[in-house]
Amino acid sequence: MFKLKLYACMLLLSCAGTVYANVISYNGLDFSSSGQSMWNAGNAQGLDIDRFIGTTWNTSASLGGFTGGITDITIPYPHPHLPSGWECHGLLCTSGHFHNSGGIHIHQLDGGSVDTTTGAKVDVSTSGKVGFQFGLHADSGSVDTNVKFDANLFVPEANTLSPGQFFNLNPNSSLIGGQLSTNFPELSASLDAIVGVRASATAEACAALLGCTTGSTGQLGFDDQTIPLVSFNDNGNGQIKVLGQLDPAIFQFDNEISIPGPLGGSLGGVTVHVPDADALGGVVGNKLLASGSDDLIKLTADLDGLALAPLGLPGGGVSFNAGILSVSADLIDIDMGPILKIIQNFEFTPTLFVDLLFDNPVLIAGMLGPQTAWSGLWGALPDIAALTGGETRITPTFSIQGLFKNETLLGIDGIFQLDILKASFALEAFGLSFDLGQLGPLFQVLQRTNLFNTPPLFSNSFALNGFQSITGAAFVISVPEPGTIALLLAGLILLGLRLKMQQKELHLAN
Repeated sequence: MFKLKLYACMLLLSCAGTVYANVISYNGLDFSSSGQSMWNAGNAQGLDIDRFIGTTWNTSASLGGFTGGITDITIPYPHPHLPSGWECHGLLCTSGHFHNSGGIHIHQLDGGSVDTTTGAKVDVSTSGKVGFQFGLHADSGSVDTNVKFDANLFVPEANTLSPGQFFNLNPNSSLIGGQLSTNFPELSASLDAIVGVRASATAEACAALLGCTTGSTGQLGFDDQTIPLVSFNDNGNGQIKVLGQLDPAIFQFDNEISIPGPLGGSLGGVTVHVPDADALGGVVGNKLLASGSDDLIKLTADLDGLALAPLGLPGGGVSFNAGILSVSADLIDIDMGPILKIIQNFEFTPTLFVDLLFDNPVLIAGMLGPQTAWSGLWGALPDIAALTGGETRITPTFSIQGLFKNETLLGIDGIFQLDILKASFALEAFGLSFDLGQLGPLFQVLQRTNLFNTPPLFSNSFALNGFQSITGAAFVISVPEPGTIALLLAGLILLGLRLKMQQKELHLAN
């Protein structure tokens, strides 16, 4: 009897024990999201305006005209008739007329055609574009994310389950790669003038009996030309340009504003930056991390100027002009001060989800009645059971959800810079100055150290959206039909009876 139970358990696997399974793998599940806001859930807001203010035209006109034209000439001539009777006209006398003797008819002789066109005509066409092109582009701050998962599960081997028997797919997954990048809020604007004018003319003159002649000017004028008037941050470095050039008379970001000393030279400077704290990072453990920072304001004190000013010396710097050549030199330059910067730290923790679709109803643990679909965490798939024998095809569709965190704060860095012997050269004439470049420094020491960071000025956690779904290959759960199970049970019973009879025969023989 023990052997019968053992055989039944081995064939039906309905007793306690291990159910053999096949591994189903879904490797390289690649999810991506772009253009999401770095401040809250949803798409990043922005402006993208390119607007033309002006006029465009494409017109044509004709001047003058012609008289006359192609004229057919016929020459009349008399045709006397002597005898009376019928006169044939045409081939084979297809027409004709009777006439009396002594009559005279007037016939027409075809003399060809002449061109009597006289006059002149000019066709003029013109096209162009004149006005202003205004551009305004803004990005409130966006996030692009890429996440890669490997996932697998275990499917019981065919016909190792019975109808109604619950089993678990034992799913697991791992984050195998990804990238997190952000674009710091940006603003740029430009105003350009656009001018383009084109014209052409074609003329024709005709004289009677002499014919006509034509001529053309070809295209006159020029194609559309773009003239930059004013732009801000057009190339992302905060520059303000007038007529396409940096104007030294206009305040410029990233250029130091010097603080003059009472006896000449400089006591320090202030530099204002347009920050571009873009961040780029990748996978760390089970999440994605990225950080970015950039300077806002730099304050420096010219220590050599402060030290030498009481002595009546110009802060270690000298300048002189040699004709149109201007030279400024520092024998020693010592700058020190704080730098205010903006810091952003980002964190994204993705979680793999799945939607399962069953082509035949199944039982799902914790749910009432037959079910054809289930959705939830990939790692929390419940036990399921096939209701009937045969094959049940299961199609998984993967998706990810995750919490995105943004912390934005300020940091204070300290900077110390020592330059020995540096000089700059420029050409000055007619009130204009042209920078020729800089020489040196021959020796430099530059140190920058973070002094402290402020608590977060902005901190928010929210669901990051925009990821696509990925449908994986379907897998099959196979359960033997009830008739097959009955045949197996009958075979096992017969096998058990035969074994029992063989044991009884052996016992009698002994």
